[in-house]
Amino acid sequence: MAGTRGNTQVTLEGKGPLTLRQNDYHASGGEGTVYKISGMAIKIYNDPEKMARDNISGKINKLSTLVHPYISVPQGLVFSSGKPIGFYMPFAEGEPLSRVFTNDFRTREGFADRDAVKLADRMRDIIRFAHDHGAILVDPNEFNWLAYLKGHDKPEPRIIDVDSWVIGKMPPMVAIVPSIRDWHTKGFNQLSDWFSWGVVTFQIFTGTHPYKGTLDGFTNLEARMKANASVFSNGVRLNRAVRDFNCIPNALRDWYEETFQTGKRTIPPISFDTGVAKAAVTRVVKIITASGSLVFDKIYSKTGDEAVHIWPCGVVLLKSGELVELRLKRVIGQLNSTDGEVVKVDGGWLIADWIRGQVVYTYVNESSLQSELLTLAVKSHHIFRSENRLFVVTDGGLTEIFFKVMGKAIIAVGQTWGAMVNSTKWFDGVGIQDAMGAMYVIIPFSDKACTQVRIRELDGLKTVSAKAGNRYIVIVAADKNGEYHKIELVMSCDYTSYQASKTLVDSPDLNVALLPKGVGATIVDDGELIIFVSTSGVVSKVSDKYITTDITLANWDDRVLYIRKGEVWTVRFK
Repeated sequence: MAGTRGNTQVTLEGKGPLTLRQNDYHASGGEGTVYKISGMAIKIYNDPEKMARDNISGKINKLSTLVHPYISVPQGLVFSSGKPIGFYMPFAEGEPLSRVFTNDFRTREGFADRDAVKLADRMRDIIRFAHDHGAILVDPNEFNWLAYLKGHDKPEPRIIDVDSWVIGKMPPMVAIVPSIRDWHTKGFNQLSDWFSWGVVTFQIFTGTHPYKGTLDGFTNLEARMKANASVFSNGVRLNRAVRDFNCIPNALRDWYEETFQTGKRTIPPISFDTGVAKAAVTRVVKIITASGSLVFDKIYSKTGDEAVHIWPCGVVLLKSGELVELRLKRVIGQLNSTDGEVVKVDGGWLIADWIRGQVVYTYVNESSLQSELLTLAVKSHHIFRSENRLFVVTDGGLTEIFFKVMGKAIIAVGQTWGAMVNSTKWFDGVGIQDAMGAMYVIIPFSDKACTQVRIRELDGLKTVSAKAGNRYIVIVAADKNGEYHKIELVMSCDYTSYQASKTLVDSPDLNVALLPKGVGATIVDDGELIIFVSTSGVVSKVSDKYITTDITLANWDDRVLYIRKGEVWTVRFK
């Protein structure tokens, strides 16, 4: 039944009958289709004979005993016409773990090194719990982990795809993402699980895979892993976007180096010490001599309160939650959540924020800086912005929010464009929709238009980050081997067709500023700023030693800005 578009009647063990509808669809993978309904995730296997052939029913019964707050464990079987076709479990909320690898996401969320320690430690507890109960995880890649960042005790891990675990006799064929595979171990066991955990948690700390970077004599990841030629090797070149290894507790860093560089397999340390950091591994960074063609101006900084995000309307978010407009350097308000948005409107700014599970709208008058709460009775799941247009995601899809002054300031609901809410991920100016395995982009354009475009290049990939500008969309997504691809889409004037290009990249980080006039700026390597016009294909590369991958690009209208060490700078040609 997987992949069908009609309603399907099923029966949940211990709960009774249920109807699965197309709008309940959440995602699909190699073996099954997942639906989200009433706080549950329901997985239906694509192969109707799989459950009988592989004794999945017996496996689900065993897995259901592994009760742990961080494990989305199966709770019962799903039947159709009396025949088991899948299982159900609690729906796991959280961000894909790969997003935690990126600098931009960490900065916006306030995810610090201490949070990385807590998250890695709790992920370790999950694996220890599974091993203590006779289970092998086999394939705990980054897309089978979620990071829940909203609770009072954040961050909390969530592990999904538990039905792929082995509990009992090992089957003859087991799939695993090559990027976390222990190539020095035949088959799979507890120590191969720990190696995979090490690969994933190392990326939480540093933002890079332990066998990435440039090393003379190697051209692919598998060869590096087989040769134990990790980032701890002499001569490895890493860009500045890679976080300093000193952020890793000493005992754990020692374990990483021993595991990745010598091939020794052990269980990670019981406790992560937080003593004095060891000397950093020497990083060779290629710096290109400055050409003298760029000018850098610091336009804002506040002692003890770092800038973490810049909106195109010229408002910057500080770590404390303060909102500062850059033109006159004035505080215009406060943001309570990391999911809020700010847009420029007539006479001021409109701030959309999450407070106690509800979207709250505030209008700030540009002249007086007086703020006014505005009411709008719309049940919303997400706040979304495209350049200076504001939307919310509702049960019906993507709804635009309009601001008007009619004697007083009011907001109103505009047009709604349909979307499969459960299976759409929202990024900066673009939504990526999984429509029963067929991938689409949802992209607002012009002043009042929005469209969905089928993007076959995304089929079978897992999107990690994305950003859209004027007729241009850039997406970073991972394939089944754990490799990251940057997909660039140049849209036609009416957004009905596109041209695509795809390149391999080392990480899911996406560092790009997209200006309204159609010009983009990006940093891929230290020492080089790339200026491009996507619609014409014109690309210019400017060398300067002050351009490094650890700065975060943004834009204020048609000006290129960046954040470095919490300060806001502009960069321009002479």
